[in-house]
Amino acid sequence: MTAISRRRLPLLLAGAVTVLAAFSGPGSSQAQAQSEWAGKKLVVGIHNRTPWAYRDKDNKVVGIHPDVIRAVFAPLGVKDFEFVVSDFGAMIPGLLAGRFDIIASGVAITPPRCEQVLFSEPDVAVGDSLLVKTGNPLNLHSYEDIAKNPKVRLAGGRGSENTKNAIAAGVPESQIALFPNNEAAVSAILADRADVTTLSVPSAIGVIDEQKVEGIERAVPFKGLIKANGQPAKLYTGTVFPKSSAKLRDAYNAELAKLRASGGLKPIMGKYNFTTDEDAGAITTAQICAGNG
Repeated sequence: MTAISRRRLPLLLAGAVTVLAAFSGPGSSQAQAQSEWAGKKLVVGIHNRTPWAYRDKDNKVVGIHPDVIRAVFAPLGVKDFEFVVSDFGAMIPGLLAGRFDIIASGVAITPPRCEQVLFSEPDVAVGDSLLVKTGNPLNLHSYEDIAKNPKVRLAGGRGSENTKNAIAAGVPESQIALFPNNEAAVSAILADRADVTTLSVPSAIGVIDEQKVEGIERAVPFKGLIKANGQPAKLYTGTVFPKSSAKLRDAYNAELAKLRASGGLKPIMGKYNFTTDEDAGAITTAQICAGNG
């Protein structure tokens, strides 16, 4: 059992039932939120992967999602987090088994997962990106730019969703050379055997931020595949809660909305090399869970 599930602190006010009822409604205040969660510790599942959530050289847990939850939970009086590293595939089972209170580590919101757990509203939109030579000499900012210039050579991952998206967006297969992994595709650009490669946003950030490959940069802004419903081909991430924690999730969503409205989310994204292309925008978790994302 986790810190929250093991011990329920006694209600701090004699009229706590009234306070909790008020907190569930739209007129709830920060003071009311703090009466329930202030000073408690949350056990957080992470999968130790840049740029999502990982331990740095000083063994401090950093990443976009630890920073987001710290900023969102602070107004609720929650500042004590115990981060537990797990394999990615074991995080949701661990949450369901009570080993974590929440997950904050790059979990995409999907309809099947929505049947198992609760998600916060989306924080980051994860789509494709392009890596090009420094300075972006061919001025590539979309799959369309690649398709309309037959001289552009695209390095794609064999069987990757990114490459499939490029083809679906109109890039001829004759312009695409397939490689077994991201490292080989990036090396092809450096060796002038390709002009550009398509990777997921986190993979591209890893190449630049973690691997520190010189001579390569992201093509920003970037427009990827637009699906038939008019939505970009992206996955949307959020903080994950067990279904028993709907009240905490709702409080989190209220503070996340305030953080976004104040502009406080943008510098956290920028710190980990996420750009405005990765802002989740106006799409909601309800839409994504219904299959309309």
